Amino acid sequence: MAGAERGRKRNGEGTIFQRSSDGMWVGAAYVHTSAGEIKRRRVYASTFEGVRTKLLKLQADDQAGIPAPDQRWTVAEYLERWLAQVQEEKRATTHRGYESAARLHIVPLLGAKRLDRLTGADVRQFLTRLRAKCLCCANGYDKHRDEEDRCCSVGRCCGRHPSVRQVQYVHAVLRNALGNAWREELVSRNVAQLVKVPTPRYKVGKGLTVAQVRTLLDAAKDTRWHSAYVVTATLGLRRGELLGLRWRDIDLDAGTVDIAQTVQRVQGRLLVESTKTEASEATIPLPKVTRKALEAQREQQEKERIDARECWRDHDLVFCTQIGTPVEPRALNRDFDKVRARAGLPGVRLHDLRHTVVTLLLNLGVPPHIVQAIARHADVDVTMSIYAHPDLDAMRRAMESIAWEEDL
Repeated sequence: MAGAERGRKRNGEGTIFQRSSDGMWVGAAYVHTSAGEIKRRRVYASTFEGVRTKLLKLQADDQAGIPAPDQRWTVAEYLERWLAQVQEEKRATTHRGYESAARLHIVPLLGAKRLDRLTGADVRQFLTRLRAKCLCCANGYDKHRDEEDRCCSVGRCCGRHPSVRQVQYVHAVLRNALGNAWREELVSRNVAQLVKVPTPRYKVGKGLTVAQVRTLLDAAKDTRWHSAYVVTATLGLRRGELLGLRWRDIDLDAGTVDIAQTVQRVQGRLLVESTKTEASEATIPLPKVTRKALEAQREQQEKERIDARECWRDHDLVFCTQIGTPVEPRALNRDFDKVRARAGLPGVRLHDLRHTVVTLLLNLGVPPHIVQAIARHADVDVTMSIYAHPDLDAMRRAMESIAWEEDL
């Protein structure tokens, strides 16, 4: 009798009944959906109180103007649709990163789940499994290696787990996707926001000393890329920004340069795009040494244009191939590898020249907000926490400035 009484419809509860097939309790009520229609929606639980709680929440959301999701997407289905939207609205490099995170990590572990039934517990379990999985095993990374270097495909798991930064990025992609689903009223809340992930501790290059920079530039003298390394070492440009620099963005008379575009390789294609953020687009002053290097580059390029004749393809790029086309970014890295070997600095990266500019300016006492503008960081915290590295001599001078009384 008690079960029968519980199965009856009560005022304000919609319909509650127990399925005879499996004993599951079912609640149903008419609510507004995200399509603007009124439809009958069901909720399920193993107990009467559980289904009653869910049904009351469904009706409370309806009263509060929160529509019930109208389409029953799986996570994989929605990610496919969302990524198509990202491809139209975002930069190609952004879409590439999102697509990779979804294909390699999110879809294999969460793809079959219903989007509107995803919970914070599901996301926590997903992140736990993501941290524990071996990337080589899961993604077949070692299939492209030489036979002697293979591990997981021949039964020797290398245990290469995702880094803290990689886990954070995958979580951010899922959070962005669910945030878009919430704005489209396909889910009632973004459950990924309920789950916190650790913040990675970044390994930061300390940049080079002035003497090391001079050694590198000396090693690059009389080479085709000497001017490019001078520009990087004095302006702190990113690799893509250096290769995307145009003559129309440079005013040698006024001594300024506009950073407006970048060259990137994305999914096998060489793309010229706008810079990654609004903060990256900036006008910065040109030091005299940089102007001199750019003048030398213009003379060299004019000679190459004459030699190329009808093969020249003008893209207005400051640093281009010998026929005027955009440079493959990895080609610049290969040239830099030779330069650093000649300079006797095997551990130095091209990006360390960017670190050097920021660190040097801060050590010279330039205000952080000015350094931020020159480096084109979106936030001054990035400038101070990631790129600022007080050297040992500066710290020693600071400590020695403390004057103690002799009798203490």
